[in-house]
Amino acid sequence: MGIGSWAGLWFALSIPAILLMYLLKRKFIDTTVPSHLLWDRVLKNIEANRPWQKLQNRLLLWLQLLAAALLVFALLQPYLWVSGNSGGHIVFVADTSGSMGAIAAPPAGNAGQSSQDPQETRIERMKSEMKQYVKKHARGSEVTLLSMKSEPDVIISREKDAKRVQDAIDGLTPYYGQAAYNETLSLASALTREEQNAEVVLFTDGEWKGASDQVTFEVPAHTVLVGNGPVKNAGIQQFGIQQGKEGNDAVAVLGSCGTWEAPVDVRIYGDNKLLRTESADLTRHSATLVLQSLPPADVYRIELDGDDGYPADNAAYAFGKSSREPSILLLTPGNLFLEKALQLTGAQVTRMTTEEPSNSAKTADSGNAASVPQVPKDPPDLIVVDGQAPAFTKEGSWKQLLEETPLWSIGGSGPEVKVNGQEPKVSDHPVNRYITLKGLYVGELHKEPLPAWAEPLVTIGGTPAIYAGKEAGHPRLSFLFRLQDTDLPLSAEFPILVHNAVSWLNEGEGTGLGRVTAGSGMEVPIAADAEQAEWKVQHTGVPGAGAPVPEVQKRERAISSLQTAPQVPGLYAFEERNSQGNTISYLVEAAADPFEGTFASSKPVVLKSGQDDTGRAEAGAGEQAGDPGTDGKIGQSRYSLMWLAAAVVLLMIVTEWGVYQRGRSI
Repeated sequence: MGIGSWAGLWFALSIPAILLMYLLKRKFIDTTVPSHLLWDRVLKNIEANRPWQKLQNRLLLWLQLLAAALLVFALLQPYLWVSGNSGGHIVFVADTSGSMGAIAAPPAGNAGQSSQDPQETRIERMKSEMKQYVKKHARGSEVTLLSMKSEPDVIISREKDAKRVQDAIDGLTPYYGQAAYNETLSLASALTREEQNAEVVLFTDGEWKGASDQVTFEVPAHTVLVGNGPVKNAGIQQFGIQQGKEGNDAVAVLGSCGTWEAPVDVRIYGDNKLLRTESADLTRHSATLVLQSLPPADVYRIELDGDDGYPADNAAYAFGKSSREPSILLLTPGNLFLEKALQLTGAQVTRMTTEEPSNSAKTADSGNAASVPQVPKDPPDLIVVDGQAPAFTKEGSWKQLLEETPLWSIGGSGPEVKVNGQEPKVSDHPVNRYITLKGLYVGELHKEPLPAWAEPLVTIGGTPAIYAGKEAGHPRLSFLFRLQDTDLPLSAEFPILVHNAVSWLNEGEGTGLGRVTAGSGMEVPIAADAEQAEWKVQHTGVPGAGAPVPEVQKRERAISSLQTAPQVPGLYAFEERNSQGNTISYLVEAAADPFEGTFASSKPVVLKSGQDDTGRAEAGAGEQAGDPGTDGKIGQSRYSLMWLAAAVVLLMIVTEWGVYQRGRSI
């Protein structure tokens, strides 16, 4: 039982007042006397009366004292704790932050049971305890379940069906991104504001990265710790690839918490093939590994293998394609300025000399197999065609190579249009970065209809001079003029323009997009002709956790360039597909929030309640739901005794009035 307001004790002063009235009350005995003796007796009584008398055993006195005591009891607003919270509203706040994916400590009093799964995670323990809590203390209540992601997530709201409540609890999974700690508590406070019979229960492991004391609840609120305890964790803080003297070099920075006496095994993979195994000493809680001369690979993966209680930071990825020089196949009759500018980008340029087409060549059988050069054994990253494309590129394996490779064509095949040196107009595009083309002289352009996927980058006199886009998912860039007919190669902006063009054409082919925090927003290049897109799992960084992928975000009828990264650490591919079925993929590494891997702040999380519920909060903190040692009030609601006491007081007053009417006090 509890007291709602101690201010009612002031009315307890009525009890000594009643006793004082009886102590000072005069006592008379009804006696028949002659009239001439009446005044003489009165005078004697006045002379012999004492102000203080011994209390007599009177029924009226006891009724008045009992009524006063019951009034004091009612004014104290007494209540009883009743289990089940029947008919009320209980809000569960589930801590689903990344730390809940760690291995749970043995439950109190059950550490020696063989049935306890030694690999049970904290969130699995929390779901089990939460379902027991609902079964014991929330029967008949409306249940709201909140979880923590990048923003508060309302799983169910005011649900009474026990099956749906259990299904919602079973669906909870760890969120390895930056969790909204304070925002979720604020939502729980708002949902229970001005409610008479509500309760907030926070289930957490105590690794609370927010400030729980900044949120105040108007209803009883308390915390239940689950699975908390020391965690031994080793994780990869940084991992990168750089070009070395002989192949690629990898650098990895490792960190740990807890005590590590034995070295940790480190494995390096390249395109899912084991390349090397090393060991790292984490006795000082940090180590740096330098792995030299690794074979070329598009994707490198590093993994830790040891007695680790938090697997979410045991894997990291690096993209090798971006670290090596791109290969360019240049088809040209001869252009020294263009070849040198391509080499200045750091690319490996392979020149294939072609001849300018002549009238005789146009009528000759250029499809003779003897005159067709062989397709490169290693496909280039980019093909640059200077002038008109040779005839052999329009059929067979060469045609397929040009269709599946980023292409930069210089020149044109349409009719010539005189522009007479008019000022170019430059649009905003990565190819035009840091250039203005002021003072550029262009005598004539090749006018040809733009493809549906094309976007004009430079126009002269209203005629497109440069356009770009993606055809079947592959980048395309086209100059509708010959470099020999302009002074562009002599401009200081020419090397910048070539560098921008090579960078954009290579990036548009689906390279790695780098590392992002799980569940955060990110930008993905979207092809103009892309009609469908989906996330695909390449490798899961948390074994056994599954890897649910997010839905692709869309705006109107197009695919949005702003997407949400998967919430489970691992390697993923964002795959786009056009109407022809051609696909292009971008690799993304989703990494866990590094703050969730630091296990040093496990402590009771006490919620501030506007009601007198301090004892409950303190009792709930540090105890696990259903464990021995709880005070029996967790999961219970208040049942007011004030009206019952008031009803008894009214009964006492009625009884007292009946005694008073009889004229006797015995």
